Amino acid sequence: MKANDDQGLVLYIGSMSKTLGPGLRIGWIVGPEPVIDRLADIKMQTDYGSSSLSQYVVAECLSSGFYDVYIREIRMELKLRRDCTLELLNKHFKEIATWNLPAGGFYIWLTLKKQVSMQKLFQSALREGILLNLGNIYDSIDHSHIRLSDSYSTFYQLEKGLKNCQRS
Repeated sequence: MKANDDQGLVLYIGSMSKTLGPGLRIGWIVGPEPVIDRLADIKMQTDYGSSSLSQYVVAECLSSGFYDVYIREIRMELKLRRDCTLELLNKHFKEIATWNLPAGGFYIWLTLKKQVSMQKLFQSALREGILLNLGNIYDSIDHSHIRLSDSYSTFYQLEKGLKNCQRS
């Protein structure tokens, strides 16, 4: 959106927290100079600056080329995990759910083919040691979606969790 903003109405915000680590509170904002100046004033009044060490780590990662290599590796790993999860879904969930092929990210959204009690599904999965992210967490009227995270668990945990969840 920012690339097509010829009137200075869009603020572009980014962060290193999703790629390098959640503890790195380093981000950026691109927008009209008066807006950025005002936001900089507010930031200075509300906190005492960002960690110099965090800023140094990010600067080194960017200038050394480490960040580019790291991002390529992370993307390959996430694609492998996504593909593994899709294979498991095709194997165990084809009859009960549908899903789209995500181009990237950390999640796959399942759409359940029939209406089920999300509360019962959640409790049943929890008894099996599986924590589900149900659609109604993100939209109070959504009772047919489950958000699967394929970025954190091991392949073994993904397969075990999906098999146990499918039985629930």
